[in-house]
Amino acid sequence: MSDVVLTEIKNRVGIIRLNRPESLNAFNYELSESLYSMIEEFNSSKEVGAILITGNGKAFSAGADVAGFQESNTNKRHARSWNELVNLFLRSKPIITAINGFAVGMGITLFLYSDLRLASSDAKISFRFVKIGLTPEFGSTRRLSDIVGISRSSELMLTGKFINGDQAEKIGLISRSIKSEDLFEEAFNTSQEIAKNSDWHNRVIKDMIFNNYRKDYDDVFAIENEIFTKSRQTKEHKDFVKKFMEENK
Repeated sequence: MSDVVLTEIKNRVGIIRLNRPESLNAFNYELSESLYSMIEEFNSSKEVGAILITGNGKAFSAGADVAGFQESNTNKRHARSWNELVNLFLRSKPIITAINGFAVGMGITLFLYSDLRLASSDAKISFRFVKIGLTPEFGSTRRLSDIVGISRSSELMLTGKFINGDQAEKIGLISRSIKSEDLFEEAFNTSQEIAKNSDWHNRVIKDMIFNNYRKDYDDVFAIENEIFTKSRQTKEHKDFVKKFMEENK
């Protein structure tokens, strides 16, 4: 695995650190491919129950490295398509993102598809496209509107302004804003809690959250009922019931 990502597995959490600090972890061909490959590897590992992604250095990610992608095109190497990356996030084991420092452009839009986003209170987040003559990608005009509402999405994307972690939490863009020195530990503890669950439970709950969001309530009730019936037959539930009955005799 390329050193543009640093990885380890700890207590069933697969940790990925974006590691191009000299470029503020901007995405070039190598980083895009390495992130994709490492998530796939963790998804195939029985030792991993959740995936934590953060940045190495003073930035999470400054977005796309335009020069890097241009070089890839010149060498006839094609970066992962937007759909491939988004679909990977959607079908992956739970992904928790710890946003430290700058998160700009692709450095935030791709990670809108994380299952949880936490950020340092001094993070600098921007959907900067309009200020550099580009338009948003990764389906982010829809995804951001789903998360924070159309009015706030319009403000963020049309102004390209920077917001910090506290502001991002206030509008619901992230789950929690945390002091920078405590961010990784808090994100790891949250990841570890999720990783304790069975892979089956994490997968079906994640699928229902994403897939049911736009369905009619009648359809949601039917899907939840079907999955709930299956969950009652899982070892985890049966073990819980057995323990509960023994403790309450």
